[in-house]
Amino acid sequence: MDLGLKGKVAIVGGSSRGLGKATALALAQEGAHVVICARHEEALKQAAQEIGRLGSGLVHAVPMDMSAYLDIRRLVGETVDRFGGVDILVNNAGGPPGGPPLDVTEEQWQGALEQNFLSAVRLSGEVIPYMRQRGWGRIINILSVSVKQPIQNLVLSNSVRMAVVGFAKTLADEVAQYNITVNNVLPGNILTDRLRSLHQAQAERQSGSVEEVQEESARSVPMGRFGRPEELASLVAFLASGRASYITGASIQVDGGSLRTMY
Repeated sequence: MDLGLKGKVAIVGGSSRGLGKATALALAQEGAHVVICARHEEALKQAAQEIGRLGSGLVHAVPMDMSAYLDIRRLVGETVDRFGGVDILVNNAGGPPGGPPLDVTEEQWQGALEQNFLSAVRLSGEVIPYMRQRGWGRIINILSVSVKQPIQNLVLSNSVRMAVVGFAKTLADEVAQYNITVNNVLPGNILTDRLRSLHQAQAERQSGSVEEVQEESARSVPMGRFGRPEELASLVAFLASGRASYITGASIQVDGGSLRTMY
């Protein structure tokens, strides 16, 4: 299926590895020009080379910090200077540290708000004027299934990602008239470095092995396995396309059926 993304311009956050990298690659393979960004310059360069080799769209890498507003403005400015505008924004940032509610510090709360909530608010605000000019746009937030079913010991993620959902649902109403859609993708049990680190922390708390934790976690998934980053990236690419033109304000989980909620 041709998604009609050839020549579209996309910004993908946190794209040096994991879900962000898989998403950037999926868009590039559809012919989109992709701007990738992350803090670690060397990993970002390697990701750009790989995406450029496997995709057909152009790739531009911008080292930056999602929690820094000046970096966000520079990212969008470089994208517009190089490609003339922005059609697709994928808001994605590394998850905040784990911990129970009463152990989280004020500094950690502030950091999570800056990196995981305000980054989405700021980036969306920066790109929407360019989308309005073109009468077309896609904003997709990569969040977590925790917005539908809180995850133990992840109070920061549970809280700030819910804030993004509230923002996205409100924004979707505001920009629909300009043919701009806003949706959330909710990964769960996707095998990334983030999931591996959570398994490691759980194993340490339980004085067990990482392998045992991973096996138990995989058994809890109705499909009996962890998801692959490219499986989530395929949904993002679809939502970024013209074929998803009547889907907005939605939160869609990619979790192998793990969520037990009815909505």
